[in-house]
Formats: sequence, C-alpha cells, structure tokens
Amino acid sequence: MKYQKADGTVYTGEVVVLPDGRIKTGPTLTAESEKLFPMPERARDNDGGFIADDKDTPEVNEAWKGGKAPKKKVRRKKNANG
Repeated sequence: MKYQKADGTVYTGEVVVLPDGRIKTGPTLTAESEKLFPMPERARDNDGGFIADDKDTPEVNEAWKGGKAPKKKVRRKKNANG
C-alpha cells in the first residue's frame, strides 16, 4: 500500500502501525519516524475500469476502496496584491 507524508511525497517503504491507528515510517518506531497518511485508491472492476458511486447508498462511496472519498483540497484565491 502507498502512503503519503505530510509534505505530499509518496512513501512505499516499511511502516509501523501504532495501537491507536497512527502510521509511522520505518520498521521500528524511532525519533526520526514521520507520520504517514494512507493514499486513497479508486475502486476498479474486473476489466480494470473505474467503478462509479451508487447514489442510492449515500453512506458508502463505492467509487473508492474503503468506501470513503478523499477530502477535496480547498484552494484560496489570491488577492489583488499578490
């Protein structure tokens, strides 16, 4: 599984899953370990095509593995001064 660091880079190495569910880098927990976030993956059918979300089930999003869509990033508009 791919994970993402806080700076947005992708991490595919060994990970440590702590009892409270947090995910950290490295085979063991050290002071240099960084927090990781699971990268959402789109669900696919047997032919490799994307699966669409079923609007009849608002509590589950079938288009994403795990049933939850990633949060959309909010972009702020630049003001006239720069």
